[in-house]
Amino acid sequence: MISIEKTSRILNRFNIAFTENAVLRYLQRGQLDKAPRIESGYYSRNTKYGYSVDEDSLVTFLLERGVIEKEIHSVLSA
Repeated sequence: MISIEKTSRILNRFNIAFTENAVLRYLQRGQLDKAPRIESGYYSRNTKYGYSVDEDSLVTFLLERGVIEKEIHSVLSA
């Protein structure tokens, strides 16, 4: 699970999307999958959304857009 805000920053890093609203649109279109709200840790307190983004769907989304798997994992682990 990745917060909407962090997903926005990840997509911004790869010049795919630049706002949280863009992430929400990808979720509405079904290009990214929703996951339950993050209930523990830093992101549980600092998100305004009741759900998060499924990490596997984000990886698939990025791979489909030509991002190298090594870059994806380095950004996700940061």
